[in-house]
Formats: sequence, structure tokens, C-alpha cells
Amino acid sequence: MQKLLLEIGTEEIPASFLKPAAVELERRVRALLDEHGIAGGAAEVFYTPRRIALRLSDVPEGRPAQDVELQGPPRKAAFDPAGNPTRTASGFSAAHGKTPADLYVRTTPRGEYVFLTKRTEPVPTGKVLAEKLPEVIASLPFPKNMRWNGDGLRFARPVRWVLCILGRETVRLRLGGLEAGNRSRGHRNSRPSSFHVPQPDDYERLLKEHDVIASHAARREAIVHALSELAGEAGGRPILDEELVEETADITESPGLLLCSFQPEHIELPAPVLITALKKHQRCFSIRGEDGMLLPHFIAVTNNPACNATTVASWYERAAESRLKDARFFFQSDMARGLAPLVEAEKQVTWIDGMGSYFDKTERLRGLCQHLSERTPGTDAALLDRAAYLSKADLLTDMVREKEYTSLEGVMGGTYARLLGEPAAVADAVAEQYLPRFAGDALPQTHNGTLLSIADKTDNVVATFLSGAIPSGSEDPFALRRQATGLLTMVLERNLPIDIADLMDTALALFPNPNPEYSGKLPGFFRERLAAILAERGISYDLASAALESFWSLPGQAIARAQALAAFRDQPEFERLVVGQKRVANILRGQNSEGAPDPQLLIEPTERQLWEESRKVEPELTRTLNTADYARAFELLLGLRLTIDKFFDDVLVMDKDEKLRTNRLRLVGYVRSLFGKVADLSKVVIEGEQQS
Repeated sequence: MQKLLLEIGTEEIPASFLKPAAVELERRVRALLDEHGIAGGAAEVFYTPRRIALRLSDVPEGRPAQDVELQGPPRKAAFDPAGNPTRTASGFSAAHGKTPADLYVRTTPRGEYVFLTKRTEPVPTGKVLAEKLPEVIASLPFPKNMRWNGDGLRFARPVRWVLCILGRETVRLRLGGLEAGNRSRGHRNSRPSSFHVPQPDDYERLLKEHDVIASHAARREAIVHALSELAGEAGGRPILDEELVEETADITESPGLLLCSFQPEHIELPAPVLITALKKHQRCFSIRGEDGMLLPHFIAVTNNPACNATTVASWYERAAESRLKDARFFFQSDMARGLAPLVEAEKQVTWIDGMGSYFDKTERLRGLCQHLSERTPGTDAALLDRAAYLSKADLLTDMVREKEYTSLEGVMGGTYARLLGEPAAVADAVAEQYLPRFAGDALPQTHNGTLLSIADKTDNVVATFLSGAIPSGSEDPFALRRQATGLLTMVLERNLPIDIADLMDTALALFPNPNPEYSGKLPGFFRERLAAILAERGISYDLASAALESFWSLPGQAIARAQALAAFRDQPEFERLVVGQKRVANILRGQNSEGAPDPQLLIEPTERQLWEESRKVEPELTRTLNTADYARAFELLLGLRLTIDKFFDDVLVMDKDEKLRTNRLRLVGYVRSLFGKVADLSKVVIEGEQQS
């Protein structure tokens, strides 16, 4: 066994392209080897701005020769009635270098067929790699590709060298106009510019000697360690922004960190502005003092540890000074103008084409917040309305309108509101209105922030649906699934008594003439999102379907019912109860069971018994549901099972007498309605049942 090392050397590739490409390279190389019957062991991927590499262990020299059984035509096509081979048999055997005498018959599930055994030639791994790797490399997917000469090769950036060695042997593949060799290249500033790699295990050591840290994890560790050391020298600790740490590890081959400073007067900027200015423009880390306040220092990450630290630090400081001066100007201008005057200006800014202006959106948010405040006890409606009124004003501030600070929308609104004297409840709600922004993001911490976020996401989903931009398949350009999931998660985590259907109806009523073709798809969309949340919480799809059939618009109740169902499923009589409800559903399908049964027409003892027991159960069932005691509710329903089974054994529901038939359908419908108060058990899949 030996190791394979493949390195694709390029001009600088964008940071976000690197890891996905490296992972995909491993997957495709493994698939290539597997396709040719060649296994591979553990893999390591490496990537820097100028290279994507793979090292694969335990790669055999090739696939040995082996006997392969090949199936041919049916026996009756290969031999005539007298047993003589036909032209079909001769053609099949000749195609594989054999004669009809080499054929034999075997019985298969499809009948009798002829077979032959053929010994395949050995397949050298080096040959497979030389012939097939160029196609693998050229087909790697990137968000954007480019061409740089006339050889037709497309890649994220121009390919400058290829290294491919198997053990100690060079694999002479050709990629575009390049031939692979056993030489790599170090840092752009290292000398000599290239070096020989004798074997795969030497790769990282030799790159390190030429000023390149091949491992992303090692570069990341080096950055974090140096950040802590330099921040300590400044008397503080670094703000370890995970996104920035990852990015700086991706854009450097040998990171060097520098402690820099800015004018103390810039400390008056709100912390999010200062941190964002240094991160977005300079890819620099801010430093916080022991008291939690920002210090007038920052840390820059260079890609050349041998640079003149004093000179390079001064470049970063001058660039930061320019950016921070701009930020101070925007901040002071915004503070002088205030937020409230910008609300009127929202009328001049279109939100979604056909869905009105930002002022229209603001008014809808106020309407939704009023609806939510009426349904959530303890809400200060006046403060929530004020937060909704100011919620979109920061989008028109100088700070947020600048492309570099768009990530601070909401954050700046909350900051300005607080500095301009708005109540804390208003400022916090404005700041939290976009949370959660993505899966796993923090939820709003305040009650009003939660309600404003729910209102905003509701309006976003409804307005986008009404514009016709409805998610389909993998297409969701406006991230509506993510927003709906965030909305439902807040309702669940905060245990809010919010009816989603009622909320959607309120939102739709705020739009003039909503298109019913589009609005009618909203319930199914939210139900699908809630089903996904149930799946993430370990609830099987059939139990989720049973709970969501009637209660999708009450997320808390739907999940509680589904969890109770999951706990109840293991009880021995559960399956028979489900079977009974499936039978009920089948009988009622296409039938009119509306109205209460007439007790005078219940002539059979069992149907009278079912009516009386059901009527007796209903009051206690209602009480248990009002207290969310779903376990007790299932126990009550389980108590009806024997009578339900006996009813179906003793009573003919579809009687020829129309009055009896109608009355019995109403009785069955009534019993089903009791079960429906908890869940639709007919949706539960039982063992051996074919899934629809």
C-alpha cells in the first residue's frame, strides 16, 4: 500500500471557494478509485489561497486480474431447439474473446440465461489516475469559473502547477497545457520558488520550510494563539469573531499578526460600528479591555510573516483611520437627524415591487404587532407599536445605507433609539427584530423583540408569497423557509399562544386584494416547516402528520400532542386503536356525517353503548385538553377501544335503511371528532402497512 498526493496549484482562490472544493475533490477521487475496484484509506485535505490538495493513504498499486461472470442473452435466443449455438451466442462470446463452447446456462429470477467467465486484465492505479484525474479536476464545481488561455480548461482561478505522486512515483497526468510533476511551490515570497516533494508524507514539512502552513486547522490555531498574545500586550483580550477567524485562515498561507492602533477619539463610536468597520474593511480584530470596553487597538493579519512589521502596521492604521473617520461622520449625521423623521421618508423607498414602500411595510408591522399584543398577555402595546414604527428607519440612515454596514441593520436602529432617548424596551425590540437570522442563531431575548421579529418575518413571508416568489424544490431565493422556521421556533421556545392561521389571515388583510392563488399556499408552507421542526426533535413523520392534521396552526399544541403520541405508541393496545381509527376514516370517506346522532334511532345495544360511553368521556376529555394533559387524553380515548371494536363487529353502519345509515354515520363522525380533538390517528403508520 502507498499514499497518493495530489496538489492543484493556482492563483489566489476566493476564501469561500476553498473548503467545498477540497471536500468535493476527495469525494470524486474516492469515487474514481471505487469505480475501478481500487480502495483508498484515510484522507486528508489541504487548502490555502494558492492550492487545493488531497493526501490519500492505503492506496493499492492497482486492481489485480480477476474472473468476472458476464450474463448474456436468454438461453432460447442463444441456442436453437437442437442445442446448437445461434449467431446471437457466437456474437456474444466473440465480443469477449470466447467461443460458444465457453458458454453455460444458469437459471435466474427472469428465466434461463447464458453466461461466460472472463478474466480481466490487471488495472494499475497510476494508469487510472493519469487517464481520469484530469477530468475529475476540470469538473470541480465553483460558484464562478474562468478561462485564462486557449486550452479550454475552466477553474476558479488559473492553474499554475499540478503535483501528483503515488508513493515515490510521479503520475504523469496532463491538465490543459500542464503536465503533473513532483514539484510544489511555497509562499510567493519564498526562495527558491519551487521544490521537490519526494513522497506524500514530506508534503507538510516541506511546505512549512517554504513558509506555507498547509493545514487550515493549523493556520487557524496559529491565528487564535497570536491574537491572544497580542491582545494581552495591549491590556485586553481579542474579540474572537469565528467568521473572521475562519476567513483569515483561508486567505493566508503563513499568517503573521500585527498589533495596531487608532485614534482614541474613535472609541466614542458604538461598539458594533467600530468592530464592523475593522472587520469588513480591514479583516482586523478588535480588542476589548478587562472592563468590557473597546480599546484603541486592533490586530491585523498579514500573509507574510517576514514583512516589515512597522511599515505594514502603519498601512493598516492609515486605512483604519480613514474608515473610522467616515463611520464617525455617518454616526454624527444620523444622530443629528434622528430616527423618527426618517419614517416619513420611507414612503419614497420601494420595498418589494408591487408590495408597496417601506412605509407601507411599517404600517403593516404596526397592525401585526397590535394583533400579537392582543393575544400575548403582559405586552405593553404602546411600546411595541413604537418599536414597530421605528423598526425600518435605520435602513435610511447614512450608516446602514453604506454597503459596508448593511449587516448592522436593526443593530444600528436599536443603538440610535437608545442614544436618542427611546425606552429600553423599544430600543431592544428594534435591535432584535431580525433574529434569528439563520439556523442556530440566537433568539430575541426580550418579549417585544420576539413579537416584532415574528411580525417582521410574517410580513416578509406573506408579501413574498403574494408577489409570486414562492419557494419550490431547492429554490428559495428570499430564504422564506428559514424565516418561517425562525418564526415557529420563537413561538415554540417562548410558549406563545399564537395561532399561525389567525396571524396569516391578519397579515393578508393588511394587503389590498391579495391573490388567493398564492395566499392559499401559505397554510401548507407553514405546516411543512412545522413538520421539519418536529422531525428535528425526533418525531416520526407519521406521528407529526397525525398531530398536524388539525393543530398545525397551534405549534405548541401540535408538538405536545406529537410527543404524547410518541410516548403512547409503545403501549400494547395502541396499534389496535389506530386500526380502528383507520376503519372509521375509511367508512366516513366521501360520506356526510355532519350533525348529532338521534339517540332514538340507536336501536342496537352496542351503538347505544358507544354513544353513552362517548358522551361520558367528552367532558373529561375537554378538561384534560384545556390543561394540556395529553397523556390522560389518550387514556380516555383508549377506554373506548373495546366498544368501538365491538360496534364494528355487531353493527352494519351502511344499513339499507337510510335513516339508520345516516344516524350511524353521524355516530361514527361524532366518535371521530373526539379523537380529532387530540390527533388524527388514522395518519399513523403501523407495522406491515404500505406507506402512501
